[in-house]
Amino acid sequence: MIFLQRAVWRTASPISWSSQVYRRPPYIKSLVRPVRCSSTRGSTPKNTPTSPKIAPKKTSYPERLLVYHAGTGRTVFLGCLKVTTIFIFSFFTLVVAPSHFYAEAEPPWVAIGVLLSGIIPMVFVAYITGPFVTYIHLRLPAYARHSREMLMRYTKSLPNDASLDITTMNFIGKPRVTRVKVAGLYPVRERFGMANYARDTDLINSTIPWYFPKAVRQFGVHSNASKIMGGDVWNNIANRISKK
Repeated sequence: MIFLQRAVWRTASPISWSSQVYRRPPYIKSLVRPVRCSSTRGSTPKNTPTSPKIAPKKTSYPERLLVYHAGTGRTVFLGCLKVTTIFIFSFFTLVVAPSHFYAEAEPPWVAIGVLLSGIIPMVFVAYITGPFVTYIHLRLPAYARHSREMLMRYTKSLPNDASLDITTMNFIGKPRVTRVKVAGLYPVRERFGMANYARDTDLINSTIPWYFPKAVRQFGVHSNASKIMGGDVWNNIANRISKK
């Protein structure tokens, strides 16, 4: 009888661990709330109006305006003349003069004369064509680039700090650009009248090493009127310089 009771108790009372399930008390459930992460992307509207981009206003003239041009034919002729005299100097110095110098039947002064006949043309052409101006560009401020009326008003009363880019030719005919202030130019008559404008370059040359070319001091503008824009802009600049 005792054994029968123990068997019934063992089959009815044992609790399996797998059947146990933990249940959260109801008062704890009320304390727990789901947390939602808010995104900054979702807070901004998708179709946000953007500020319109303002297109830059178009100007009628560039910042570096061409106001004087000596002419293509004259520029090419002087460039070829410079190069030709250099070739003549090389030929007479390296070929003709030595042949006369070593000739037994000719006196030494013949070789010296031949040598000078090659040196003098090159030096003379380089001297008179050194100040020759091929181009002149005027640096314009922003307000003077919008219309011809504003441009002419600016050129008629040029300030002292107005800049000019003057293009000349060096010894071999290569272009050389020099930036000068309008207040630094003054009218002259030098190099047999080939230079009619000049500036002071003592301060600039003092800062340049001896092995570098010196700053351009003389400029020659030989056309009576520039064909650029009817010559009105250059005439205003020339009148401003001649008032000194």
